[in-house]
Order: sequence, then structure tokens, then C-alpha cells
Amino acid sequence: MRAKGIGAVLAAVALSVSFGVAPADAAPETILGFTPKHSAAQRAAEQTFSGVLSPAVARELDRDLAHETGLVSTPGDYKRMRKVVDYLRSYGLQPQVHTYYVYQSVPRRIEVTMTSPRRITLPTKEPCLAVETDCANMVVGYNALSPSGDVTAPVVYANYATPADFAELDKRGISVEGKVVLARYGANFRGVKSKLAAAHGAKAVIIYSDPKDDGNTNGAVYPGGPWRNPDGIQRGSVQQLMQYGGDPLTPGWASTKDAPRIDPKDSNIAPIPTTPISYAAAEPLLKALGGPQVPANFQGGLPFPYHFGPGPTTVRVNLDIAYETKPLWDVTATVPGRSQPDQTVYVGAHRDSWTYGSDDNLSGTEAVLQIGRGIGALLKTGWRPERSITLATWDGEEYGLFGSTEYAEQMGDRLKGAVTYLNMDGAGGKHFGAAGTPSLDRTIRQVTKDVPWPGTKGSAYDAWVADHGGKVPPISRLGSGSDYTAFFDRFGVPSANIGSSTDSGNYHCSCDNFWMEDHYIDPTWQYHVATAQTVGLTTLRLANADVLPMYYSDYAAETGDYLTAFGKQQSTVDVSGLKERAAQWQRAAKAAEDRVANRLATGGDGPIEGIRNSIASRLFSATERQLLTDAGLPGRPWYRHQVYAPGINAGYGTQVLPGLHDAVLERHNPAEAATAADSFDASLRKATAVVSAAGW
Repeated sequence: MRAKGIGAVLAAVALSVSFGVAPADAAPETILGFTPKHSAAQRAAEQTFSGVLSPAVARELDRDLAHETGLVSTPGDYKRMRKVVDYLRSYGLQPQVHTYYVYQSVPRRIEVTMTSPRRITLPTKEPCLAVETDCANMVVGYNALSPSGDVTAPVVYANYATPADFAELDKRGISVEGKVVLARYGANFRGVKSKLAAAHGAKAVIIYSDPKDDGNTNGAVYPGGPWRNPDGIQRGSVQQLMQYGGDPLTPGWASTKDAPRIDPKDSNIAPIPTTPISYAAAEPLLKALGGPQVPANFQGGLPFPYHFGPGPTTVRVNLDIAYETKPLWDVTATVPGRSQPDQTVYVGAHRDSWTYGSDDNLSGTEAVLQIGRGIGALLKTGWRPERSITLATWDGEEYGLFGSTEYAEQMGDRLKGAVTYLNMDGAGGKHFGAAGTPSLDRTIRQVTKDVPWPGTKGSAYDAWVADHGGKVPPISRLGSGSDYTAFFDRFGVPSANIGSSTDSGNYHCSCDNFWMEDHYIDPTWQYHVATAQTVGLTTLRLANADVLPMYYSDYAAETGDYLTAFGKQQSTVDVSGLKERAAQWQRAAKAAEDRVANRLATGGDGPIEGIRNSIASRLFSATERQLLTDAGLPGRPWYRHQVYAPGINAGYGTQVLPGLHDAVLERHNPAEAATAADSFDASLRKATAVVSAAGW
């Protein structure tokens, strides 16, 4: 089916379903960070914005953008970029393209062959189904940023290849030295699986998606249902993201055309050949394995008992992966702020995809575009945001957060005026979720109470609570794995990752396409709109608030809890002084927040109050940056945030107090631990001083 263009998308507005700002029975309350008078005006603007959002437009955007595959730096990726530029222009915005030149992998030959006890050539490409529209340009199933290699060796099954899984193998006397590790996706980042396998002496890694995790044991499989079918291959990067993101050869600076580059052997490319296969391809490997039977927590969903090996299964992994420096294209569009143009709210989503990417992440791209449409409608009324708003669609996220990282590294000085970065990576399902810096928790929760949630009589917040058994829903903390990483972990921009998802097995396979999205993920396309509305209202409130609604008393209290827990884990660092610093930060933040709240409640909006509010906002936003260390974390200096970072053996997952944790519990280095403690003490003092000044 031929994709529809911009004209069809704009025509679809006529089919729009109107989305209000709050459920009918919800009484308006003063919006956090606003005076009562300005809160009422803000709600009126939000009503206009929300009325523009349309399920029909979301559907047509997806149909158009997902018609071709969108792998980074390919012709399909370039065409998708040009379409996004055209859409933004049609909304009255002024898009800008940022080109970077990034060192990236190109698969030439990906072969996996079972060599004993019988010979089977295992498939590394999915069959093309009738519902798919661009099979000829579908990339083979492979792991980006893997080295080449030709390895033939016995197989050892290592479950998820976590530290605990390798400890179980060690306990049983099962060595992976010189072997090929077979591991299933899940529990940790795929790049960590490669790292840990190499550290234990393995020569290669094969990763498969087990049906217990996202396949046929969960329900009907694609195309008859939303779950991964036996032939589905989960692609993904194995770049050592826990060291740094972005171009492997330009850690810490932008990969412009003439940028200096490090030697590839010193980069964060994976240590050993690593490649993915389907669970249909994994079945003969697992079925032929000998050795002891695995315990229950290692058993997957294939219909036979799993064994550890090694042997009699042997396999050949033959990867020919070239590396080339190729261009990629970020797109941004900035709406200048009226009174504080140097202060910017960033909203972004990655545009590239492993395959068609309807869900990952055209759902996020469409949300950025819908937000752009809504802002465009407001601009036509004469409205202007007080602070600037920058909308972004990033390229190259799937290979290693390439586009967003290179942009942030180039714009580092400008990011000192960044108010927040709001990210979307999956924004079209019935289950709402959020992660972010603790200072934004209250704002995110308040916004969700103002957004009607499809299929319910309540709000997004109500649905979120219901998903968590009636409890206050948790807001996770940021590690890595998406485009907030450089903004938050390196540059200290207060950030959040907001989205929604539907239970499925479409991750990074050919089934992540428009047909799947339209039939199983969100057939009404209303969840796409509700998620865009949630992020859009958050954006507008942060751009227009009299004083930025950031609550560091919550942040400080949480930091104190982390320190208490860390003190119980180890005895190298005495945390009592740091706990008192966190308590001082909490008291100072609470006093500043109370003074600001009292000032806003009086409704003063004269020039003096405006100046005070502007200064308070700048100081609240700047508080996050006080938690950075210029020296970086022990062993991985690209990461600079001392409260949150990706876990060194988790990859995506969050490690709290990473400087202290890594020095004491990973590197076992008392001198580094003392330095990390001193650095964190200094940062807590600075955060206290800055937040205190915000309450003047």
C-alpha cells in the first residue's frame, strides 16, 4: 500500500477526536509553579493545544513514516528525516538539520551454523510477510558495534548472562573459557552480556529472544497476535554504553566532519563477536546441549528441559562487519521564548529504527510532531512561551545514542540554559510510565491527573495507579538506554523519560511495523494522543511557569535514603557526613520551595516579582548541574552525574551513587572512594547554596 503524504495527514484532522484537558468531574487546581491568575490562562492555552491532537493524524503519520525502514544513515532514514522537516514546516515552525559524521558498523556477512551434533545453517534474516512493505531494505539480524570474527567452539548456556548467572556457572564448575556463550535477551543490556562473557574467557556470544520472555508462551504471535513469532530476531547495539554514548571515536566532543578521532581499538566497541538469533534458530542448539539440567530460574519457554553444556552442541559464528564513517541527521525546531529566550525546554524522540519502527520509535516521533502541531496552533493565536521550546527528532539512537549525544556534546555551553529535557521512546500503548529526576516527580504526577486516559473514565494518573495495584505509581530513575543520557548523565539537565506501552514482542524485529501498531498495539490510536498530550502539557507548563516547579526537597530526601543504604552495604566510606550534607540540602530546598509557594499564592505579577521568579527558576534548574563532577566517575569519566548513572553491569538500569558504588564495590579502590566521597560532599554543598538562593 502506498504511503500517504502530508496532505493526507492534514486532511485527517477532519476525523479528529477531541481530547480535553481533564476529566469532566475533575476540579481545576492551581498549576504547580503558577500564580492563580496565570494558572487560569495556562489552562486556557492547554485547552487549545489539546484540541488539536488527533488519533487520525497519529495514524496517518505512522503510516507515512513507517512505510520504509529507517536504519541510521540509509536512504530510508534520509527520506524520513526530510518528511519530518516538511511536517514541522507545515505547522509553522522552522526546522533545522544538524549533520554529524559517525563511525558505525555495516554488516557484510552474518552467519551462524550449528556444526555438531548435526550441521544446520541457522537463519539470520526474518521471512518477509505480506503485511510488510519494505522487506528488500530490511537489515539482517545483527548486533551493531560488534567486532568481526570467525569462531567455532562448544556452546555453554548462560541464561541472561548476568553476574549472578556467571556466578552460578562458576559454582557448578562450568567454564565458558574458549566457548560460545548462548544467552537470552533480558535482565541486563545486551552489551553487558558481551562484556561479561568476554571477561569470563568466552570467544563469542549468541543472544536469542526466549519465548518465555516475549514469545509464544505469552499468547498469539505475529501476524496473528502481538507476541514475537519463532522467526523474530531482536536486533540491537552492543556498544559498551556503560562507558560512554555516541560516536565510538569521539567520546566527549561532537563528531563533526573534521573532528579528531581516537583509535578504534581504544573505543567502546564490544570486546568479542556478538550476534542475535530467533528462538526457532536457538531451539536446535539448546535441545542438543548436554551437561547438567539448569535450575528453574534458567529454564526458558521452549518445550524441553534446558541444559548448561558445554557440548555436544558446537557452533560457528562467522561475522564480517565493516566500519565506516557515515552522516546522520538530527532535526530540531525552536520556538523562541518571550521573556526568557535563553532558557529552553527540550522535547525529543529518536526517529531512526532497526526496522520499520512504528512503535520504536515513530510513536515518539509522532508525539513530537503532534506537540509541534499543537504549539503551531497556539502560535497562530498570538501565544508565545515565556521560555524557549526546542523540539527534536534524533538519528542514530539505536546504534548507540549517536544523534542526541553528538548534538549535546556540540551544544554543551548552550545546555547550561536548558531547563529540562523530556524524552519519549515508545509513546503509543495503554500502560503509562515515567522515569526522571526526582525534582520533576510532582509536576509529572500533576499533569497525568489532567489528561483523560483512553478506555477509562478517569485520568492517566488513575490508570497508572490501577496498573500498580492501587498504589502511588513509582517514577523510576534514569540510567541510560535512550536519548536523555547525554543531557542528564553528562550535562546535568533535569530530565524525564515519559511514555506508554502495550505488552508485546515487537521489539527490534520486522514485526515493529504499521500493521502491528494498527492491529495490536493501539488500534484506536488514542493512547498515542494521550501520551503526546501528557508530554505536551508538561512542556507547556515548564515553558510558562512563573517559577519552575522543581522540588529538590524530594531529591535530597531520596539522596539521603541512598546514602543510608550504601552505608549498610560497605564499611570503606563513612557516610555520616554525607548524610548530614543531604539533610542540609533538604532543609534549604524545603525553605526555598515554601517561600516561592507563598509568593506565588499571593498572585503578585509585577516587575519585581517577575525578576525574582526568573532568578528562582534559573537557580532551581541549575541545582541539578551542581551534582556533576568535572573529573567524571571512576573508570568512566564521560559520565559525570554523582547521584545516577547506568550500572556498570546493568547498562540501561540505574546505579545510584555511582561514583561511590563503583569505587568501593566494583573497583575496590579505597583511594578512589575517598576522592569520590570528597567530590560528592562538595557537590552537595554547592547544591545547597544554589537552591537556598532560589528562595530569596
